[in-house]
Amino acid sequence: MTLHSQTGLTSVLRQYTHAAHERLDHRMTGLDLFSSHERYTVFLVVQYLFHRDVSDLYARADVAALVPDMDSRNRLELVERDMQDLCVPYPMVRRNPRVAGSVSAAIGWLYVAEGSKLGANILAKRAQDMGLTESFGARHLAPDAQGRAYGWQSFKAAVDHAPLDTSICISHAEAAFERVTQYLDRCEPYLQAA
Repeated sequence: MTLHSQTGLTSVLRQYTHAAHERLDHRMTGLDLFSSHERYTVFLVVQYLFHRDVSDLYARADVAALVPDMDSRNRLELVERDMQDLCVPYPMVRRNPRVAGSVSAAIGWLYVAEGSKLGANILAKRAQDMGLTESFGARHLAPDAQGRAYGWQSFKAAVDHAPLDTSICISHAEAAFERVTQYLDRCEPYLQAA
């Protein structure tokens, strides 16, 4: 089912995932993950787990056919370097099953991963308040070389009118937001000591 021919897929996704996005934003805000280095390390672990889950999507040929520079957008390595900077151990969490499915499913997940780069502007400023930078501890929050707007606009232009199944994109974008929320829930006990 393709419903986005006039509106654009990213607008449809924003509309249909608004509630899931708001729940995640409120959850992250409530946990105050940028109030200390200790709390920020929990944020890094959540970022690592999510980006580990979606990392393979960036190398898929069907995704690259839609978004040619997709492989250069993957932030997993940057998250790992940030963890190394702050001596954050890799979590002993079994990897979820690989995010699989059609290209529509992949774009649903990548909508969340790529869209998070827009909000990273605010988070990068909060990280700077803790002494973290684009070259130490907050690499994954840095804008792409061409800037945040360019990265999002090029992703948006590539997928907005592509022949994708909107309902599959929506359900997988919702699943991506839910996955991040689940990781926050799993990591919350570690915040008690922070």
